[in-house]
Amino acid sequence: AEGRDFPSGEIAEEQETIDPTTPDFSGFVFKLQANLDPKHRDRLAYVRICSGRFERGMKVKHARLKGKELTLSSVQTMMANSRSTVEEAYPGDVIGIANPAGTFAIGDTIYTGGKRISYSKIPSFSPEVFARCINTSPAKSKQFSKGISQLLDEGAVQKLCERGDQGGGAPIIAAVGPLQFEVVQARMLSEYGVDVRLETIPYQCARWAMAGWDDVDAADADNQLYGVMQLEDAYGRPVLLFNAEWKMNKVVADSGERLQLRPFAVAPDVEERRRK
Repeated sequence: AEGRDFPSGEIAEEQETIDPTTPDFSGFVFKLQANLDPKHRDRLAYVRICSGRFERGMKVKHARLKGKELTLSSVQTMMANSRSTVEEAYPGDVIGIANPAGTFAIGDTIYTGGKRISYSKIPSFSPEVFARCINTSPAKSKQFSKGISQLLDEGAVQKLCERGDQGGGAPIIAAVGPLQFEVVQARMLSEYGVDVRLETIPYQCARWAMAGWDDVDAADADNQLYGVMQLEDAYGRPVLLFNAEWKMNKVVADSGERLQLRPFAVAPDVEERRRK
């Protein structure tokens, strides 16, 4: 359950391990995929069953969405290009759950029973290249927004925004390397019919300030973040971009503990806010 320390791989003592033979159902979302069928723009959330028994039509709870109840009626298993409806499945099996509304994110837990279960999240990568993603066809703004949202949900790149942006500005996408940018451009054009232009920005590394905006503002007022770009991630959390590694190391040394700087972030255990 929730509580893994990613740097060491240890699980906190107060947490527990869920045995696969536990009767209550639980599953972990480890992958999202869009446009398996381009004609229908479908999205699937791949879930590995961790405990209990899955039955089609069963009701489960969504841990990140405060126990919101969902009915799993459209569930599939896939082999090559063929799909088949899943009637039942067991621990170790992988099932594909329809995700048209983007209800699921990588790292989510679904479960049954009265005791909440939330498995340790999958950390996002630490990005090293950044670019503004610009829609060259304003008439296709709807396709642009949908495409960016669906592709970013897959986790290949991350989306950052200017602080306070209500959705009108060009999103900033972050990746480990430029090849990921090329993939986004190619898929936006081939799958959504939108030609996007990427304008790189001169930053080399990022750190999430998990302490929150109040502490970031205080550090900024103390001139500790001079030359540092301040952005928000999909959950409204501060992300600091640095134009050189030495600059990042200085801020980490001076304010790392105060700002709780991390090279990556995971989805919040309970969601309070998320950008669309």
